[in-house]
Amino acid sequence: MEKWKYKSLEWIHKVREEDYYETKNLSPKEIVERTRKATDNVVKSLGLKIASHKEHIRTR
Repeated sequence: MEKWKYKSLEWIHKVREEDYYETKNLSPKEIVERTRKATDNVVKSLGLKIASHKEHIRTR
C-alpha cells in the first residue's frame, strides 16, 4: 500500500481498498442491496427515525 502523509488518509484508503475487494465481483444491484441492508441495521441499532421528505424541517 502507498505511504500516506496523514494517518487519516492511510485509514481512508485502506477502507476503500478493503471495500473494493469485498465488492468487486458484485453487480451494482447487489452492492445497492447490501448497502441498504447495512444502512437499515445501523438505523435500527441507533434508534433513528426516518423523516419523510414531505415534512418541513425548521432551520431557524
